Amino acid sequence: MRIGWKILVVALAAAGLAGWLAVDHQSRARALSAWHQLSGSAHHADEPPRKDWVKSPGEATSTLPRGVVELTDAQVQAIGLRTTTVKTQTEPVILRLTGVTDYDPATLTLIRSMFDCRIDKVLVGFGAVVKAGDPLLEVFSTDLAQTKSDYETARSQWIRDKKVLDYKAPLAKSETIPRKELIEIENDESKSRLLMKLARDKLLVYGLTEKEVEDVENEDGVQKARLILRSRADGIVIKRSVVPGNYYDAKDELMEIAPLDHLWVRGSVSELDADKVEIGQTLRIIFPYSDQTITDEVEGIDKAIDPETRSAKFRTSIPNPEKRFKAGMFVRVLLEIPPKPGETVIPRESMVSVDRLDFVFVQQPGPGHRFERRKILVSKETSDWVIVARATTEHAGLKVGETLAVTGSLILEQMHEDRLTIEGKKSSDRPRDDESFGRPEKSVTIKLH
Repeated sequence: MRIGWKILVVALAAAGLAGWLAVDHQSRARALSAWHQLSGSAHHADEPPRKDWVKSPGEATSTLPRGVVELTDAQVQAIGLRTTTVKTQTEPVILRLTGVTDYDPATLTLIRSMFDCRIDKVLVGFGAVVKAGDPLLEVFSTDLAQTKSDYETARSQWIRDKKVLDYKAPLAKSETIPRKELIEIENDESKSRLLMKLARDKLLVYGLTEKEVEDVENEDGVQKARLILRSRADGIVIKRSVVPGNYYDAKDELMEIAPLDHLWVRGSVSELDADKVEIGQTLRIIFPYSDQTITDEVEGIDKAIDPETRSAKFRTSIPNPEKRFKAGMFVRVLLEIPPKPGETVIPRESMVSVDRLDFVFVQQPGPGHRFERRKILVSKETSDWVIVARATTEHAGLKVGETLAVTGSLILEQMHEDRLTIEGKKSSDRPRDDESFGRPEKSVTIKLH
């Protein structure tokens, strides 16, 4: 019974291996058929491949260094192989982003009462344009009335002490009264003057003007409880939280005023490009609905990535002297990323992506057509070109002047995989291209650019 099970397992393994070889042979045959179609030869997938296209395992292919693919003249002509030269990045990269205008939070003015009060009347509404000194709210407060009364009392005491000092100073000078008595009177006058000043300063802190403070002595009890809160800055009312008749304390925000002389522009850059944005880089802000363009610089960038949008926010400020622009307007932002030393530029179609890794085929010096399959790290790419990051310990990068395969890079990738198969190299026995990334090797899926 044990021998029977062993025979069954061996038979199943043999059948699976035969199936894998069949599938692999069919895929290579389809690839070779595509190559012959490019060359114009009458080759079919069910016909044996030509000898000048595929080398047998014992031929010179096995002597090539790992990762190197060699083409014959016939193959070069058939696939229309075209090459290009690696160039230095000289032009800035333009990131096309979106943004929105906003008020500068550092210049916002919060309107609060400095005491508990009741709002009797709201004199301006949301969106009103105000100037410094314009009336905003009419309030009623018993705390305010008490403070005014304290000021009157302190002022009255100072006036009395001042009169006493003015009367007794000449008497002390003529030695009619003792010098000690004059000193005590001077001390009383100085103390009462200080108390009056403190009471007066408290009224100014509450928001009274100089004229309103001088008129306190002419007010009756009810008038002392009334006050008009005024704007401390020019701008627009962007927030109104008050309702007439309600009571508010000193912590409540009643209104908020924003200046109109300048605005912020906030933009977002994806996590992929966030490390490229730096303070001082040039950007152009385009208002699509007003045909206005402003050139400015990056003034700040967030140190954290937004977990919801996976992007980082940056900002700049723009002048708004004519007050044309408003907060909340959508804009287009063209951010210029200057070239970095060591980065190179190649055509987009010269790069092959396999399992989220990027490769190019670099032509080797010497006779013949030998190409080295090299992993690269992409710094930025568009539909036309790719910027390759400078060399690091993890990838060799590209050198200026090296020659790359452009047209035909996909077929070179297929030939590279076929060579590994022909030489009998299993995926588990050879070093993985993505080993440094810590991911298990996957089945090869090729994306043509």
